Amino acid sequence: MLSLYSLVILFSSVSLCVLVLGSDPVLLDQRNRCHSRLKQLHGQQVTVHTPPNITGHWVSNSCEVRPGPEFLTRSYRFFPDGSFQALQFFYQDPECSEPSSSLLIRGSVRPLRGSWLVRGGTESEVHVSGVQLRCLQTACDPPDPSMQELTLMRLELRAEELFLGDVQTERAQPAGYQSPLRSAKRCGVCRIVSSADLHHPPVLPARSERPVRLQGDWVSTRCEVRPGVLFLTRQLTFHEDSQTWTGQYDHFSDPVCRHPTFSISASGRYTRGAPSAAIRGAVEFTFTVTQMTVTPMDVATTSLLNVFRGRECGSEGSWRRGVPQDVTWTSGCAALGVRLPHTEYELFRAGQDPSGHSLLYNGQRPSDGSSPDRPERRPTSFQPPLTRCSRGGRERERERPFRLSSGSHTPPDPIPALNLTLTSDGMIV
Repeated sequence: MLSLYSLVILFSSVSLCVLVLGSDPVLLDQRNRCHSRLKQLHGQQVTVHTPPNITGHWVSNSCEVRPGPEFLTRSYRFFPDGSFQALQFFYQDPECSEPSSSLLIRGSVRPLRGSWLVRGGTESEVHVSGVQLRCLQTACDPPDPSMQELTLMRLELRAEELFLGDVQTERAQPAGYQSPLRSAKRCGVCRIVSSADLHHPPVLPARSERPVRLQGDWVSTRCEVRPGVLFLTRQLTFHEDSQTWTGQYDHFSDPVCRHPTFSISASGRYTRGAPSAAIRGAVEFTFTVTQMTVTPMDVATTSLLNVFRGRECGSEGSWRRGVPQDVTWTSGCAALGVRLPHTEYELFRAGQDPSGHSLLYNGQRPSDGSSPDRPERRPTSFQPPLTRCSRGGRERERERPFRLSSGSHTPPDPIPALNLTLTSDGMIV
């Protein structure tokens, strides 16, 4: 979809609640369900200590996918004296059910200072003192034992999640995070991984392959980090019948997504391709961006956009804080590194969280901020998942801000009935 230093997407949608008037249920369409989920992210309380105390046992809570692709689980122990023991288990399949090798790395780590590259993170000094590799096949390629991921970390106390630096598509200082590690006692998969050792890798339970269905509205599950010191939340909307998509990328200056800097709304078309040969269960797609609107949300971004002259990003010198402007007619926005029309070669995979909610993964962008604008640059790993907030369909596509109708339609994700009373003068109380 849209690169913009690996930008990602937001779009308002319709959700449903039940208004009970007397004994007959009436459907009340509201377009704020997805928006409400994002607003919860923007307002959530996050406790982070710098430098973090990472002493303890931290493990994967799912099968992880790194660029390549590499499939792995991790089990890391950090001790009070600063030493660590890191177990990495590699697999032949994206379900982590067919182990191929195990890697044991010993060393020490010392948190230093707040990161200048990724706000909210901590830079650390890492020394590796010993490495053991066990091949579970006839031959195996030795993984990178440098533990570069420990040079950037962030510990969120409330959720007991430890974020370590991303393993980039090009070797460089981490500029984002991998999937978080959890406390070893936090989940079923965590317990499986935590009990494994170099000679007995964890084998995760088999899961049925979920079909990739894009239809509906999908939103971020957390404030996300991208290379280039970008923090954002996304919402993607797909219409499978017309093969069109819409979205908005909301960007922020802080790692908990409370202080907005700018938003981008984009739309275009997509085509579904073949199943991925690299990752079983994933599907290739091709996305085209044909329209775009930019909204500066702070003084700094507004000033930046007004610096550009001519037909590079909307009308010259016309930008105002909080006022959207269509930049399709200027073929995108040079200030933000986006040109239209723009095509990207994507990879999608479906998933499910422990509560049974549908998840959607799309391809991770190159860590240098470039775009997968050629088939050979198609991603081989994934960004943080989106969760479905609406299935879309005819009710959502009509996009009426408020509508009462009779019927017994059930929303895709049940929400409680509102037992309200309609007074004689038409007021709801």
